[in-house]
Amino acid sequence: MTGYHSRLGAVGSQPHLDSEGRGGARSLHPGSLSLDAFLARRATDRRLARLTHDLGLPEGRGLEFGPADNPTPLPDGIRVAYVDHAIDAQAGRPDAVPIDHVWSGSGPLGPVLGETGFDFAIAAQVAQYVPNLLGWFRGIYAALRPGGVLNLSLPDRRFMFDAMRTDSTMAELVEADLRAYTRPSPRQLFAHTYEARALEPGQIWAGEDPAQMPRLCGDAALALAHAEAVSALETGRYVNCHCWVFTPSSLLDLIGCATQLGLFPFVLNQLGGTEPGGFEFYVSMRRDTQEEPQALRGLQDGAIAHLSAIQERQRRVAALIAKT
Repeated sequence: MTGYHSRLGAVGSQPHLDSEGRGGARSLHPGSLSLDAFLARRATDRRLARLTHDLGLPEGRGLEFGPADNPTPLPDGIRVAYVDHAIDAQAGRPDAVPIDHVWSGSGPLGPVLGETGFDFAIAAQVAQYVPNLLGWFRGIYAALRPGGVLNLSLPDRRFMFDAMRTDSTMAELVEADLRAYTRPSPRQLFAHTYEARALEPGQIWAGEDPAQMPRLCGDAALALAHAEAVSALETGRYVNCHCWVFTPSSLLDLIGCATQLGLFPFVLNQLGGTEPGGFEFYVSMRRDTQEEPQALRGLQDGAIAHLSAIQERQRRVAALIAKT
């Protein structure tokens, strides 16, 4: 299981800090590809194209969250800083990139970075690990320039080990935000440990019933889940887990609710559904240049309605195909 809290920096790496303990521009790393090589690769790699949607070229500054040993390949004119919740949580991965900035996802991100106005942010298979997801979104939003984009990939719980879990709810998101979680809660940890199933995406796409699959933690899953939750609560120990589970439609519904409450500031750009045989979907969103609250809300609502209509049309088409 990989993500924001399991994909971290190499052993002994330290964030680059200024005299006040904050990271600055010198923490930015150039991309590893020439512009031509990047464009050629993106033309044939749908995942890369989605993670770099609306990325300004040939130059720019950005953030990547939880890169571990698989940072997004970018052109050399793009400079990026790596952010995660801790420096040493991924000590077992010798090829993991060094983490420049440590941020839990609760509280402002700008003071941690020492600057704002970034052009983009990327988080591949990360958001499900963030204890306070709404706070995480708002922190990233404030670190981007107007017009800046955040591109995500997320697991579609229907096609991986979370298949038997129920979709995360608005109540859970609000609770995590009000309590400003900086590590997974006992509830989040218990659900992850107890409800995960031992299965692969291919099994589900082949028609196997996830309800018939054994629990990932075996027959002792219930007792283990309780023991892990109790231990984490008593010791304050950080335990990596899937705090959130979504489908594309359930996430879109939650974003709609959070927008109504004024807790989600982004405008959605795209929602790329899960492809046959796969297990992840993609979301692109922007810090819009419109700042007037009523006009911005209109843009947010319009984008959500448009993407919801696309999701509904896709469901109808899939149902028709299934009948043939």
